[in-house]
Amino acid sequence: MKIVLNTKNSDLVNFFLRISKNASSLPRGSGDKSIEIIASRVEAGIFDNISDPSVDAYLIEVPSTYSQKAVDFIKKKAPYIPVIIFGPTDILTDVSGADIYLPYCGASESENIMNNFFEISVWNISNYLRNFAKLRKITTTMADVIEFGPCRYDPTRRTFSFKEKPVKKLSAKEGGILEVLASNFGEVVKKEIILEKVWHKSDYFSGRSMDVYVTHLRTLLKDHEIDMTIKNISGVGLILE
Repeated sequence: MKIVLNTKNSDLVNFFLRISKNASSLPRGSGDKSIEIIASRVEAGIFDNISDPSVDAYLIEVPSTYSQKAVDFIKKKAPYIPVIIFGPTDILTDVSGADIYLPYCGASESENIMNNFFEISVWNISNYLRNFAKLRKITTTMADVIEFGPCRYDPTRRTFSFKEKPVKKLSAKEGGILEVLASNFGEVVKKEIILEKVWHKSDYFSGRSMDVYVTHLRTLLKDHEIDMTIKNISGVGLILE
């Protein structure tokens, strides 16, 4: 796992560099026991590694003059690479579009606190990468026209057909949800995957918006007497079956 760390906190940088070299100190669930830290103490240094395809995550401290521009650029170039913003709680959300927000006061801290922060960061990154590994696969293997049961969905035209008869041209959000679910017909898909694919973020408000569009799709299936539905599997995700 390769992490770009951008912070002015030299103690935190040195701690991350030291502990990442000790495999026995790495937290459980961190995937492979190899973590490389690319540290930058200069704000503009955030951009030095954005073009590196081997980077797995970005860990950026706020406040920073360049943090918002960096997040926007990273998510545009590599939307499935996690960006973690950390800093004082009251200014964390001043930067929008990041994937994970972690409170950290930024002052000189004890090694115990820095160790906890390191473990939380690595765990969040690992969990994110596991969740969206499937999303990358979906994105690269999506068919031009998706067939599921007696239905067809054309993502390019956003047209939904039943028994070879056109039913409706879907909205962009409805079509995006159906595209992911239909491509995994009969399988549970995590809500976070749908949100990242369609909304490119997975916050609370996007989740509420997704619920509305899922209701639209359920109504569409019912109104046209299509013997399918979208079920919510509590704590897991959605399934079209």
